[in-house]
Amino acid sequence: MNINRYLQYITPKRYQRLSHVASRRSRYFTFVFENFFDVHNISAGLRSIEAFGFQDVHIIEGINRLNVNKDITRGAHQWLTLHRYETTKECFHRLRKKGYQILVADPDPGQAPLHEMEFIRPAAFVFGQELYGISETARKEADGIFHIPIAGFVESFNVSVSVALTAYSARIYAESSLKERQWKLSPAQYQELLMKWVLKQPVVQKIIRKEEKHG
Repeated sequence: MNINRYLQYITPKRYQRLSHVASRRSRYFTFVFENFFDVHNISAGLRSIEAFGFQDVHIIEGINRLNVNKDITRGAHQWLTLHRYETTKECFHRLRKKGYQILVADPDPGQAPLHEMEFIRPAAFVFGQELYGISETARKEADGIFHIPIAGFVESFNVSVSVALTAYSARIYAESSLKERQWKLSPAQYQELLMKWVLKQPVVQKIIRKEEKHG
């Protein structure tokens, strides 16, 4: 499909916005939700990840199928690339093939604090189910464990808060400790993502449907 011809239907201001956001996207850090069942946590987590400029989220569904609350995501999920898996092992295998180290979140203060960690290679942050945390499989198969320090009486953060704090920390680390060529999308990845977003624009979707209708 030659998408360049669809650019005429998008205002220069809108295209500039799409281009600007895509230029700041990153796949150096990615996020994994292991069998979440609370739609609020899923939706809030996706919104935070998108807000901090990360592109991919890996969803291990198991018995809990992905569902989002659009009022919470505010449309953030439509800009993300969501990958779905049946099992934790399948997800981890795919991530490792892409070069990610796998780190699971745990409230245990004896684990490495997130803000003190260094990331010389891409990392996938894994968050476990709301009631039970990460599974034994995830713990056994992971490359490491991290925690987010707490100064109050509570023993842990809500999982969606943990996701937001991790995404924020990852963004700060990328911008302050890595070279742009490390954490930003490659030119080819940038162009591919930008074009996908162009095709998602309502006015473009309307034109495409009209073209398909008339053959």
